[in-house]
Amino acid sequence: MDFGTVFLILMLVIIAIVVGVAITVGVLVSRGVVSLVKISKPKYESAKRSALKVRADSTTGPMGEILKQRVELADSLQATRRSLDAAQGTRQYTGNLESIFNTLQQTGTLMEHQLLVAQQEPDPAVQSLYAKTLGVQVEQITQTAKGLRNALASAAAPAGDVDLKDLTRTLEIEAAMLKKWSKTYTDLGTDQPGP
Repeated sequence: MDFGTVFLILMLVIIAIVVGVAITVGVLVSRGVVSLVKISKPKYESAKRSALKVRADSTTGPMGEILKQRVELADSLQATRRSLDAAQGTRQYTGNLESIFNTLQQTGTLMEHQLLVAQQEPDPAVQSLYAKTLGVQVEQITQTAKGLRNALASAAAPAGDVDLKDLTRTLEIEAAMLKKWSKTYTDLGTDQPGP
């Protein structure tokens, strides 16, 4: 082989190795970024919600009312989602509540957008009108969400009542029978003649 062919083969091998390393590094980095995003998203959402709560508590006037409505709406929907997930996780019958909650959540998303528009309004008089109008709707959504949680709580009632006195009496009878049984078989073992 001449020098040109050897050089070309070496260059192709080096290029293949570099491309392979680049692809491997790219895949590892992208997986790391995706997992980092999955881990950090809940923390980011929590920090964002905490900042909104602090801002709502420290702001006065119509802007403060709008911010408080946003916090109330988000907290109510999140609490309802957690309750529904917990009920479904324990295989509690939830009927049509998931569908109702999905509709409620869509309405809540639309309301959040309207509250954001109200928050951006520069005129305090118009903001005050937004706060009053949207406040009624936010209250309806939060009351419906609370009703949904109440329905879940009602469905979680015990299936049957147990009379504890009867249960205790039955347990005492069983214990007495076991004691008598144990004594009978112990006595039988000592009554047998030796070999």
